Amino acid sequence: MKKYLLILTIILFTGCSYKTTPVVVAFKKGNFAINDQGFLKENSFSKKIEVYQVGNLAFVFTIKNNSICINNECYDKTMFIHKLNSTYPSNLFETILSHKPFKNVKIIKIKDGFIQTTKNFFYKVTKNKVLFKDKQKNFLFLVRKL
Repeated sequence: MKKYLLILTIILFTGCSYKTTPVVVAFKKGNFAINDQGFLKENSFSKKIEVYQVGNLAFVFTIKNNSICINNECYDKTMFIHKLNSTYPSNLFETILSHKPFKNVKIIKIKDGFIQTTKNFFYKVTKNKVLFKDKQKNFLFLVRKL
């Protein structure tokens, strides 16, 4: 019994603990823009970006299975992404933060990563940086590891 309790405790603590990476984040949509240093925090249940300005927490962007929260105001993930652009995949932010390619979009290999472009967006992934840009919808999302 103690053996199972120990295993359960280890699973709970490792599943709930965050892997924290210092990053520079740029997020721009319409009139809202933020560009500063912060942290990318990941666990098996969510991904969270915390951006600090002058040492104060200025922006929190959390991605969960079914929701996206900005500064503790949560939205249905599918609706949020659809409002950005109805052609974006429902796993847009998970794909970007995982540095993975989008399915069904041609991959152009570059020295340290890849580029994907469509008529709607430009997506570039390198070892330490990921950039997603849609000029038509005035949307930019950049995460660079420090």
